[in-house]
Amino acid sequence: MRIWLFCAVLCCLVSPYVNAALRIGVQLEGQTHVEQFINNRPIQSITDYSGPLAYRDVIEQVLLLQALYYGGYDGKIEFVQADHYKRRLRLLEQGMLDLSVTAIWQSDALSIKESVFITSPLLRNGEAEAGFYTSEENKKATAVTELADLRQLHAISNQHWQVDWKIMSAIGFKHLDNVSQFTQMTDMIIKGRSDVMLAAFYNTSDLSFTQDGKRFVPIKGFKVKLPGSRHFVVSNSKKENKQVFEIIEKGLSILREKGQIEKAYRQSGFINHQVKDWLVLR
Repeated sequence: MRIWLFCAVLCCLVSPYVNAALRIGVQLEGQTHVEQFINNRPIQSITDYSGPLAYRDVIEQVLLLQALYYGGYDGKIEFVQADHYKRRLRLLEQGMLDLSVTAIWQSDALSIKESVFITSPLLRNGEAEAGFYTSEENKKATAVTELADLRQLHAISNQHWQVDWKIMSAIGFKHLDNVSQFTQMTDMIIKGRSDVMLAAFYNTSDLSFTQDGKRFVPIKGFKVKLPGSRHFVVSNSKKENKQVFEIIEKGLSILREKGQIEKAYRQSGFINHQVKDWLVLR
């Protein structure tokens, strides 16, 4: 299944740089949130990245579209369904995609470095943090105040998310399950088959988020630093993609100078002042 988004989002001219549509891999389910967040606004007009739909994946897609705009890209964009993170990486490596709609971790970018151009970082090393999220109905998990009790919980993650999996493995949970998608994690927790998962902090007043009608909250007092930086990567399978890479680099430089990249991560809750005094598990 493919979703077409023509250059109306950016402008209405034919790109002087790129003739073919730019193929960007997306998670289909998340596109509804993106469309609702953008709400038909010109992409360059967005300077407020807050709100209930300001998830990290959403604001990273907005930043990518803004980088393309400020860098001077005015061609066609084709959104291609590639729901799984690992699949997007493989399609980038094979030249079947030109871009992933979200940034990827440096370690993953380096694993396919022969096949891609790697942009300057959006999120710099040491800036990213995450918490241990559980259902608000899981009284055992929400009552945790000691590391020893945290380790007694059943955790869930995705082994293809290398950064997350290494962290969750190192914590020493009683049990760690592997699934392939975020929604499968929340479903397992809702059904009581797992207790906790690693997730980015949210911009709500209590850091909570809602999935499938259920509310998820972080276990208070504990957080981890996510190692590495996050980058956009551009497939080098087409010669014109070197120019796409240069366009994005130019756009990111402008966004960084405007302060919009850091602002986006802060307003989305990913860089979150509410947890500044929480214990960092190393």
